[in-house]
Amino acid sequence: MTIVKFLPENFEFDVEDNSRILTAARRNKVNIRFGCSACRCGTCAVKVSPSTAFAPMKDAELDLLTRMKLQIDGSVRLSCQARITDTCEVDISFQDQYSPDVGEE
Repeated sequence: MTIVKFLPENFEFDVEDNSRILTAARRNKVNIRFGCSACRCGTCAVKVSPSTAFAPMKDAELDLLTRMKLQIDGSVRLSCQARITDTCEVDISFQDQYSPDVGEE
């Protein structure tokens, strides 16, 4: 089990290793914004720390974050894709700071 803290509320939960952020949030009734749950819309982006506490990004997540003009250094992840591998913090308030429509043509 791994500990994840959801900010800004400071909700802290034990989650199974390799759980997706979105799955962990929903199972623990954390109010997290999401859309497709399939790495197509970008609605579920969150800020994470440390970036090393998550499995590496796959190409689809990296491509979508790039199109949305969000950080691709691992500090921002799509909660439907990012798998938790170690104790971490997930800042859901980041969802109020961007629009998933940025980069759409």
